[in-house]
Amino acid sequence: MKRLLSLLLAFLAFPVAAQTYPSKTVRIVVPFPAGGSTDVLARVVAENLNKAHGQLFIVDNRPGATGTIGGALVASSPPDGYTLIMHSVSTYIAGFMYRKVSYDAAKAFAPIINLSVNPFIVVSASSLPVKNVKELIALARRRPNEVTYGTVGMGSGSHLVAEMFNAAAGIKTVAVAYKGSAPAIVALASGEVGFAVNNILDTRSFVSQGKMRALAVTGTKRSAAMPDVATLLESGIQVEANLWTGLFAPAATPKAIVNKLNEDIARIVDTPQMKEWLLNSLGGEFTPNTPEQFGAFLAADTAQWQKVVKQIGLQLD
Repeated sequence: MKRLLSLLLAFLAFPVAAQTYPSKTVRIVVPFPAGGSTDVLARVVAENLNKAHGQLFIVDNRPGATGTIGGALVASSPPDGYTLIMHSVSTYIAGFMYRKVSYDAAKAFAPIINLSVNPFIVVSASSLPVKNVKELIALARRRPNEVTYGTVGMGSGSHLVAEMFNAAAGIKTVAVAYKGSAPAIVALASGEVGFAVNNILDTRSFVSQGKMRALAVTGTKRSAAMPDVATLLESGIQVEANLWTGLFAPAATPKAIVNKLNEDIARIVDTPQMKEWLLNSLGGEFTPNTPEQFGAFLAADTAQWQKVVKQIGLQLD
């Protein structure tokens, strides 16, 4: 009887929690270094939530281990809505691949909202003697296991898409892992690695400066953010994959708070101005989605990536 009463009181408290939320500082953990696309999006969302609520939303960068360090921190935080995490596809799926993570990736997080979906982009260092995908493939075939590519971490989306590219093209290149997009891009711009699969935001300025060459995007169609760049499909490589970025809370966070955050953020992002910024700045697109719709999307998307992991035999400690 006491347990039933406790559950009933907790249930009745959920709407009250949402009405008073937030009543103190909210931390949004970004499992990447500052400066990358996930970090930029998190800061824009935090700034607008600050304005909407008059309450402080701060970004806390916790990079490392392809996002599982930040993931572990949030998974073990109180499920009260005051510690959130901005996952990308890379950091979310990493939790399913590392054997020694301290949390159950399938159960640790409550999806709130999917904020951006956009293709990856394949870019090469300007010092690499290639101008398109076909030339990159030809070079890699002449020099097997010599051409290197940078990733934002082993098991990340950029790593998996590069391996999908290798398999589809019949080439063998060597992965070099970095702790996030920013250092991976700096390494590529300096010629430390030959090519990379990354996001449009972090590469576009380097491409315009001539420090990198944009070879292809990984969507089913060209990106409106870089319409002159062909898709891998157009280049004859049967690879299609997208990068997404979404907000999560620890599992068991009251549903009322999750729904409130979803509605508040959707109002911020689902405007012509924000959609234009999202496309022009990140190369991303936003479609309104509920927590349940985001959860269904995650189930299908994660299964696709796990299939790729199995195909390439990837194991992470």
